[in-house]
Amino acid sequence: MALPPVAFATESVLAWQRVVSSSFVPLVVDDLSDGRFAATIRGRVIDGVFFSRLKVTPHEVHRTPALIDASHRLFYKVTLMLEGTAELVQDARTAQMPPGSVSVYDTARPYDLRFPDPIDAVVLMLPRDLIDPSPEHVRAITATSLGPEESLTRLVTPLLTEISSDFTSLEGPASARVVRTAVELISALLSTAALARTDDHDREHLSLMLRIREHILNSLGDSELSPDSVARAVFISTRHLHGLFQQQGTTVSAWIREQRLAAIRRELSDPLHAHRPISEIATCWGYPDASHFSRTFRQHVGVAPSAFRRAALERARRGSADQRLTTG
Repeated sequence: MALPPVAFATESVLAWQRVVSSSFVPLVVDDLSDGRFAATIRGRVIDGVFFSRLKVTPHEVHRTPALIDASHRLFYKVTLMLEGTAELVQDARTAQMPPGSVSVYDTARPYDLRFPDPIDAVVLMLPRDLIDPSPEHVRAITATSLGPEESLTRLVTPLLTEISSDFTSLEGPASARVVRTAVELISALLSTAALARTDDHDREHLSLMLRIREHILNSLGDSELSPDSVARAVFISTRHLHGLFQQQGTTVSAWIREQRLAAIRRELSDPLHAHRPISEIATCWGYPDASHFSRTFRQHVGVAPSAFRRAALERARRGSADQRLTTG
């Protein structure tokens, strides 16, 4: 689902601090522009991911322990520098971010960003569970500059630039598909970077987790998918598998359920799938028992599948109508 685009411009540092704190996570902003501060943001939430394009005069941003304690949800932020430079500090590392570089930082821990020049940047804020590497492995690459020498950076850059150039063009089913592609590319970039920057033990751990997640995602339609079948597929014990997911604060079964329900929500929200019975969609994603699926969906999503679909398709219809009025 795509929420309507937002745009804001200001010459007030305090107003900018309020806007970025409400759009992203609570932050402190300091002006470095000698009283000539100016900032604009355009953005859109698409399928749970906040895409934004920022143009700001020199300034600093700080994420403090006190602000983290007051936050209810934690995210990763990914920044692509288009113009200007930046310096990112997190986890006892400092990254110099020239134009064309991508960096990731975790809102669960303090960080500082310094922009000595006027900038044009794309910033994504996404739920942490959308990224394949575990929080421990992402920690190995926070405050690291991933430049054009990284092949996947060269793939990510034009896509993020194009998405952020016209948020109004992302409407209907296409928006969620484009976002999934972008997130998958970012996840692949971060996974590759983490593998290259960890020691042998951590590299083996990360490689195993990536294999596990890939197997689960490729097997969601199998109603017999279980911790035992996953463990057999990747040649480890079920106990070891449970331990790996416990380290990430979840369980194998919960992660499987979350991925299945996320896929089902996407298809129920997609007008291209509006003709398909809900039971057929549920079966394709590993829920052949309609009553069990309905109870599970209602318990974890909060509404019945039919009510979710009606509301989602109505939002898509209104969005398409608004787009026709805007461009007509």
